[in-house]
Amino acid sequence: MDDPPLIMWGRCRSGRRWFWAASEYEGDQAHGWADTRDEAARQGNAAAVKLAAGRYANIEILHGIADEHLKRLNAAKRAAQPPRSERTGVKPPPNPIGYLYAVEPGRLEYNGNWIEGATVQFPITRKTARRIYYLRPRGPIAHNVWEPGYIDRQEFERHGHVRVPYWLLLFAEPPVFPDVSIPQPRRHQTAPAPNLKALKAAMAAAHPDRGGSDEAFIAARRRYVQARDRHAA
Repeated sequence: MDDPPLIMWGRCRSGRRWFWAASEYEGDQAHGWADTRDEAARQGNAAAVKLAAGRYANIEILHGIADEHLKRLNAAKRAAQPPRSERTGVKPPPNPIGYLYAVEPGRLEYNGNWIEGATVQFPITRKTARRIYYLRPRGPIAHNVWEPGYIDRQEFERHGHVRVPYWLLLFAEPPVFPDVSIPQPRRHQTAPAPNLKALKAAMAAAHPDRGGSDEAFIAARRRYVQARDRHAA
């Protein structure tokens, strides 16, 4: 005979309202908002009973579940927003008086693909006897969000480049480097598959009924769910 399903529900503050969530272990989920704490508790418990669908089930209250669920919803909401360039930032001038140049660092993506860096240019907006004012990217270049910055003009003109945070060096001309053999990560390198069985066992061992804590169980469950979702993708 199969063990009865484990269904958890909880509630947490969400601004001036209360958020509730109900989740069956490795099953369906439900969530919503309510105006009061008691109403959120009533709806969360009702959703847990509905998830049981007439089956005998272990229903537990674990408010951290609601907090984690709300964080995921907010993260998805932020990801769906327009690029920051449409909401904030400085627009580059249509006719800059010149450019500074840098090499965008290469990066290794999650799927193991190595993306080569590229030469990028930053528009110069103004020059004084001491400084060169320019626009630099705030965040990834693709977001097209710019902010003002400046460099020491005398140092820049003396050496032809100047050191700045993140980009390391800004140049007066597009940099040309000698062809040096530099080891790069393997292309199309496949990340090792997550051990779902081990993550599931760790999650079960972290449950409060087995001597764990709410925080440990929530963290273990989050690791398992993330690994499961990546494996299914």
